[in-house]
Amino acid sequence: MKTIYQLLIAGLFLIGMAACENETKVCDQTLRADAHVEFRRDSAGFVWDSTFRAVTTLALDKDTLLNNVRTNNVYFNLDPVNDTCRFMLRIDSLVGKDTLTFRYKRTPMFISPGCGFGTTFMLDTVIATRHLIDSVIITQKSVVNSNDTHLQLFFYTE
Repeated sequence: MKTIYQLLIAGLFLIGMAACENETKVCDQTLRADAHVEFRRDSAGFVWDSTFRAVTTLALDKDTLLNNVRTNNVYFNLDPVNDTCRFMLRIDSLVGKDTLTFRYKRTPMFISPGCGFGTTFMLDTVIATRHLIDSVIITQKSVVNSNDTHLQLFFYTE
């Protein structure tokens, strides 16, 4: 009888852990609202995706560094405490770097009792230095999830 009782307690404990893990995954997916940026080139009126060999992003005034290999897009984690944030973007390690400044309005959003609050963003302005970046287009101002493309960066063509 004691063994059955112990097995029952262990089973309930495992079920509880599985339920918490599932809620944690849902919370992580729901709470993350990164700005999705695609790279583009425009030459003679034709626009196409642009894939670069090495892309490095650095959140300025923070310690977040992201290195991507062969990519045509990046995700920027906007600051939920401030209305502005800045990132360094380096395309290929031998070429110069650009700085992107995001200005936005933050709105707290209640997710659930277990998850708490998340933050959604409404992009107002994106300012970029012009070393490699030719222009910036905000395609989706509302940053609610990372599935949408929020920004397109156009690069100079050779």
